[in-house]
Amino acid sequence: MYCRKCGKKISDHAQFCDHCGAEVVIVPQKSYADKYKENKKKTKSQAHQTSQQQKKQQEKHKDAKNPYIAASLFAAIVSLVCAIFPWNFIGEGIGTSLPMRIIVVVFALLGDYHATKAKQTNHYLKNKYGFEIQVNAMKLGYYLSVIMTIMGLFALFMYGA
Repeated sequence: MYCRKCGKKISDHAQFCDHCGAEVVIVPQKSYADKYKENKKKTKSQAHQTSQQQKKQQEKHKDAKNPYIAASLFAAIVSLVCAIFPWNFIGEGIGTSLPMRIIVVVFALLGDYHATKAKQTNHYLKNKYGFEIQVNAMKLGYYLSVIMTIMGLFALFMYGA
């Protein structure tokens, strides 16, 4: 052992330094394995506390809504119905007319807008409260509206008026 004050070598059983008289303080040494196990226990307990806090936040804010999800799904489905339904049975040339293709694109873009707002709202809820609302429905509305936008724009610009 060495003295912490003067740095001279001292005996292993000494209570005071023979050179400077400072009290010998024995610092327990920890191996890296012990430090790793200790940190792992701390991390595990912190993760458990965090998950409990998230559950409390979810319970506290269970009434939080994301109205944009339903709006994006509605607009995307209306766009899909307008694009796929055989409108020619109702009236001659309605399904392929320019106004119908514009309606498909408008509803698809409206679905895109609401899907983006739904993603932003869920991102806000995740940052503030630690949870998201109806993630699968939000993704469905987003992907459906993107596909319908691509289909609508393709139909709008590729087919003659």
